[in-house]
Amino acid sequence: MSGTRNTRKSGYQCPICGNALPHLAALAPFDAPCCECGCYLWCRRRDSTDDVVLEAVSGRAPEPWELVKVIHAIAREGPHDCVTVDLSKLEMINSSFLAALVGLKKRLDASGCTLVLCGLTPIVAEIFDRLRLNRLFVIVPSEQHEAMCA
Repeated sequence: MSGTRNTRKSGYQCPICGNALPHLAALAPFDAPCCECGCYLWCRRRDSTDDVVLEAVSGRAPEPWELVKVIHAIAREGPHDCVTVDLSKLEMINSSFLAALVGLKKRLDASGCTLVLCGLTPIVAEIFDRLRLNRLFVIVPSEQHEAMCA
C-alpha cells in the first residue's frame, strides 16, 4: 500500500486499506474492487466525522469473511465510539447480509463501540420490523446518525 495516497480527495475510501475511491455509481457492484488491495467492495467508507461511516453499495451483500476484513481494519485504527452503516443504497437485503450485520454488532459491542444503522428504505425497514431486528439495532434516519454518535 502506498503511503502517499490521498483518502480525502474523493470523499470515499476502501474500508479495508483506506485507498481513495471514485464515486461508484457508474460501475456494476461486482466489478468494483479496490484498485489498491483488490477487495470487492460491499461498502465504502465515507468522509464524515472522526467516527466510521460505511455506505453499503447497491446490490452487493458481503460474504462473512468480507465483513471480518472490515471489522479488523476498523479495529486496527484504534477504538471508535460509533460505527454507522448507511443502508440507503440498498433496495433489498438477504439473510446473509442480516447475519453479517448481527455479527458486526456483536464484535463492535464487545469492544464498547455502538453500531448505528441509518437510511433504511421502506422495504428494508419492514424486514427489520418483521424480524424484530429493530429491537436489536440502533436505527435512525440518515440526518440523525451524527447526533447518535456525538
